[in-house]
Amino acid sequence: MHETDQGHSPRHTVALELQAQAQRARKALLIVLATESPATALAELDRAVEALARIEALASQHDFVDLPMLDDVRSSVDRLACELYHQGACDDLDTMALTAFIDRHARGLTALEGIGPASARKLFAHGISNLEQLRALDPAALDEVEGLGIATLARIKANL
Repeated sequence: MHETDQGHSPRHTVALELQAQAQRARKALLIVLATESPATALAELDRAVEALARIEALASQHDFVDLPMLDDVRSSVDRLACELYHQGACDDLDTMALTAFIDRHARGLTALEGIGPASARKLFAHGISNLEQLRALDPAALDEVEGLGIATLARIKANL
């Protein structure tokens, strides 16, 4: 195994970078939870998402990195984003920025067959940001989601 310039093994260097990114994400999320400013909350949420993306990228580059909890963290961040959305934090965003925000935090819903980006946006607007929440719903509650067509509802219910 090769040593880096600072005398650390490559694995140790990766671990240090993962730790630094996790600390960035944690700090940003703590600010999101503590602030009353919607603009600050959204900016810090973006910082947390960027740090998580760096963690995911680093983990995918190294087969010795196994972070099974990363999906749970991402899901929790998406749930927090959905809460912020429903609290009005996104009210001042323009249409493009709002769509990008929703797409970024509703993408996990598209893992279920029958849910595309448009349906994921509608579910997110209804307060559902991840598959756990969707699976916890009574199937009849899905009928209350505005904008989902009968065929889409049938596909979602069949695939749950």
